[in-house]
Amino acid sequence: MKKTIKSAAVSLLALSVLAACGNGKNENAASPSSSQPASSAAATDKEPAKSVTLTHLTWRVPDVGKGYDLFKQKYESEHPNVKIEVNNIASDQYFNMLQTKLLSGDPPDIITTAMGATELIAQVENGFVADLTNEAFVQNILPGALDGAKIDGKVYGIPYDLVSLVVLYNKKIFADNGLSVPTNYEEFLQVCEALKAKNITPISYGIKDSYLTLFLPFQIAPTSVYAKNQKFDAGLLTGETQFNSDGWKRALGIPFELKEKGYFTENALGVGDQQSVEMFARGEAAMTINGTFGVSVARAANPDLELGMFPFPGNEPGEENWMALNVGQIMALSSSSKNLEEGKKYLAAWADKAYAQAWTDEAKSISTIEGVTNDFDPVQNDMTEYLAKTKTWQFANAGWPPGVSDAFMKTFQEVYAGKGTVDDILVAMDKAVEQAKSLQK
Repeated sequence: MKKTIKSAAVSLLALSVLAACGNGKNENAASPSSSQPASSAAATDKEPAKSVTLTHLTWRVPDVGKGYDLFKQKYESEHPNVKIEVNNIASDQYFNMLQTKLLSGDPPDIITTAMGATELIAQVENGFVADLTNEAFVQNILPGALDGAKIDGKVYGIPYDLVSLVVLYNKKIFADNGLSVPTNYEEFLQVCEALKAKNITPISYGIKDSYLTLFLPFQIAPTSVYAKNQKFDAGLLTGETQFNSDGWKRALGIPFELKEKGYFTENALGVGDQQSVEMFARGEAAMTINGTFGVSVARAANPDLELGMFPFPGNEPGEENWMALNVGQIMALSSSSKNLEEGKKYLAAWADKAYAQAWTDEAKSISTIEGVTNDFDPVQNDMTEYLAKTKTWQFANAGWPPGVSDAFMKTFQEVYAGKGTVDDILVAMDKAVEQAKSLQK
């Protein structure tokens, strides 16, 4: 689920509702009956459907329980001529391996990909994925999620699983100390100070895994940057915008302010993703900076945890706060697949409500498909409430040129270790933009 952040990280929600498409049946066709022996005979003489094997490449198998197994079993039982081969590659190797397969002319039929300049956008530009715009099943996808699979107005995949960056918090600790969920940054500082005064670590924070450096700034930037200029990313390549700006100084400055005030776990550079969530779940801190994908880790560490979540309030008092939201994966069809029509049928199943509900129940992820309920964990009700009233923006690096995310993560860790300032991070990011521009010439 974390891939959209881990490898370019893997945009977003405040979803409106589309009516589900029809079931494709021809209501005017005559029903078979005993008065139609010729039709029965014709069906008997019909050649059996051609056997097909569809290959589906992904990194998601470890994240979703038996999700793929259940989907495969259901699909193969309903399509006996089709065999599904799901091949998993570790998330830290996935996109390099996928790129190799695409360039070598040996792509899988179904490509699991992600938003961003180095993923879906590049794959579309190079002609690796098929245009699905006119397929009926895309109408089953919530429009706010479908935008994540659109390039220049055309649809190139099925976005699946919505993920949001959030603050996970211990409701009992908050209640025991008379604290309410903060609605702006000023209130958030007050909550942290009240906890610290009672010798409670406010925030379990870890950035040992470099992608974790993105989790907090990406929650602030929707408000400090993109609410003010939704064309910020497009302006990077034209020179109209740059990271060395007030909005990004705020988004990057807040994490270091919280560090200086002593609100974070000590030795954050030595604390990894799972460890930081588990520390929080055990009551070693009142909050942790993570995402909706961290819920299952927290539950496993402490099933009795009174868990809540809220979007990080990076806004000033009186200012509207925006959330960071993304699709966890996009399933696309290889344009060079030898099984294009069967591949489209397979993707149609992913967009089917019954299939999607079974997946959501098993994977415990927020669905992008119309009509699917997300009631697998009570804490998701918190997110549902926020999504109904809060504007959203994609994970910031979905619109960045190649190389910028790497510069961000590397320099952030260096500055956290005391080697430089926030300005150094911004300078490194702008240099990465210039390098990307030079490669395009």
